[in-house]
Amino acid sequence: MPEGGTGVSRGQKPALRSLASELRADARSTKLPAAVSTGLVLAVLLVVFGPTQAATIFAGPLDPFVAQGTGMILFGCFAMCLTTALTGSYKGTVSMPNFAPAIALLAIGSAVAAQLSSASDEAVFATMVAIVALTTLITAVIFLLIGRFRLANLFRFMPYPIVGGFLAGLGGVLTVSSISIASGLALEWETLPELLDPDTIPKWGSSVVYAAVLLLISKVRPHYLVLPASVVLAVGLCHAVLLILGISTEDARAAGILFVGMPVGTSWPPIELAGLAHVNWNAVASQIPGILGVTLITLICIVLNAGAVELGSGAELDMNREFQADGAACLVASLGASSPGCNSSPMTLINHATGAETRLTGIVVALAVGSVLFFGGDLLAFLPMPLLGGLALFVGLGLLIDWLVATSKTLPRSDYGMILLVALVICFFGFVEGVVLGLVAAVIFFVVRYSAVDVVNASFTIREYWSKRVLSAIHRVILQVQGDRVRVYRLRGYIIFGNASPLGDRLKEALKADPTPIGLLLDFTDVSGFDISAANIICRSIRAANAQGTNVVLSAMTARSRSTLRPGFSENEWQNLIFEEDFDRGLERCEDMVIAAWERLNSESEDARDALFDMFVDHSLRELNRQARFEALAERLEAWVQPCTYAAGETIVAGGEIQKGMQFLTEGRAVVHAAEAGERMRECGPGDVLAPQAAFGACLAERSVVAQGPCRTVLIASSARQALEREDAALTVELDRYLIEAILDYRPRPLPGTGGRF
Repeated sequence: MPEGGTGVSRGQKPALRSLASELRADARSTKLPAAVSTGLVLAVLLVVFGPTQAATIFAGPLDPFVAQGTGMILFGCFAMCLTTALTGSYKGTVSMPNFAPAIALLAIGSAVAAQLSSASDEAVFATMVAIVALTTLITAVIFLLIGRFRLANLFRFMPYPIVGGFLAGLGGVLTVSSISIASGLALEWETLPELLDPDTIPKWGSSVVYAAVLLLISKVRPHYLVLPASVVLAVGLCHAVLLILGISTEDARAAGILFVGMPVGTSWPPIELAGLAHVNWNAVASQIPGILGVTLITLICIVLNAGAVELGSGAELDMNREFQADGAACLVASLGASSPGCNSSPMTLINHATGAETRLTGIVVALAVGSVLFFGGDLLAFLPMPLLGGLALFVGLGLLIDWLVATSKTLPRSDYGMILLVALVICFFGFVEGVVLGLVAAVIFFVVRYSAVDVVNASFTIREYWSKRVLSAIHRVILQVQGDRVRVYRLRGYIIFGNASPLGDRLKEALKADPTPIGLLLDFTDVSGFDISAANIICRSIRAANAQGTNVVLSAMTARSRSTLRPGFSENEWQNLIFEEDFDRGLERCEDMVIAAWERLNSESEDARDALFDMFVDHSLRELNRQARFEALAERLEAWVQPCTYAAGETIVAGGEIQKGMQFLTEGRAVVHAAEAGERMRECGPGDVLAPQAAFGACLAERSVVAQGPCRTVLIASSARQALEREDAALTVELDRYLIEAILDYRPRPLPGTGGRF
């Protein structure tokens, strides 16, 4: 038969062979006993919780159908455990229908019962079965699409306190449920006094003792046999006591000491194909919004449970694969009309604690649950209710200790408070309410904390820091005198209302300076964006500045940021805004403003001109002295150098290429770039050194130098330099001294506020 006729693609075959090889290896290792023992205990827990979850969905008018609903839930446990065990990214995964979607389905069931009040009970139940199956099917399709198109990262990250609160809340719910299981009481405020009845205390008291001892042993000497051995010991001890007291199993079951078994009539499938004729499809269609809501709740469950497994086990899950695995599990479960579900973190973390992190555990759980569903669970009738309650209490107390006790010493108070808040809300009001409140609290905390982050990374004047172009001596002097009339703000991060408001206050204070500022430069190089509230604050600040004659320059603003800012200005105002492509061009524009303002205001002032002249003379003398030294040095080096000429735009030094010598710029201007056609680093004039490291041997140029106009240079090849060292030591020393001084003079200045980083 051709390979394609087997129904398995070439890409799937290696994966199947790898899975089979992994299962064989685990079955031959010590993981098999751990998987069997732990898996059987977890199966018991799933079977015990099955009727509870079914009673949650089929409550009120649908209460007579809890038995059929139990079969639906158990089929979901069987299908989901088996599917995710074989396909999930975490080997110890145990999956089941979740309680949170079940609670949401309860609301849908009540609405359907009210909508079909005149219909028969069979029609209402058949319609609800169709709704549950459709919900799980839609959930499966959405999850498979998320995994297929690798969209899991859109949902992956949930704040740590919410995950911790979710786990602590689960621990609280399991703790309360365990007492209810052991005592046989539906715990409510009215029934709490009944827990102190003499006949009730031994039931839940023995569960507490069992859970406490098991928890202590698992913390001190963890071993995969501890859990199953404790179950066998507890069952034997219970029946020995019953035998000594002369209590029959029937009497013990009637007294709530032994498990009463599955609800009478538990079976699968819940309805025959002929029963689909009773489905009211109009009622099903009317519940589509609610069905999508259940899907969203299940999605949150996946994210929370996956995050909990990662935190508890230290493993890193492939979330796209998790969505695909849970999607496939829900797809199979929908065939049996199960409610939707996913990885159960409490059950999965038990595998981690007992060392049963193998796919065999999920398979054992699935087969055990399936055998109860399809062949009956007579053996379960011998299990003591205090034992079942104790197992649930063991899991619940473990989660409470890990996430309410241990974290109280390691987490900041605000994060721990959020964990406690989410846990309490889940325990008293419900899962959805707790998670929603946690998300709202997380957003509030984020806004408050992020608002405290100063968006101004550095603030200075152009008297402290200039652009990288070469300025004339007179212009440098003007900037030294008047540069503090332009304030520069280098911004960072994402700007929102909370941290934009302090920025607006700083700009407002800057505008109150005397004399009035000539300009403000807002640099957005390190800004990832801003919201509309921040845009409004920036717009108001620009208008206030322009109203008093202060120009605002906006540098390195992206097209997206400009589009966010655009609605805040009229057409005329927008045309008059000053945008520059990068920070250095923004500095240039501000320098030109200062120079133009000085020339406009002080060109007729004798005192100002005299003061400027004195400073100019001092600066010029230093420059002339340097130029004279350079010309004298160039004249003495004439026999050792090679003249070169370059046209405007021609590359003098090519970054990334081998340079065979150093060059002095003797005429013209050139620009140094970080790389070819990259960021402008600085401008060079006569006397500047180009690629100085090449004077000592062939080397790779780190930067490019391009002629701004016609340029002349002299080249000192490395071979000429070596000859100079041999024949004229004094001239070599003078050349080296000039090189060192020239490099230090034109070394890039660190930005104020950057800690010396260039």
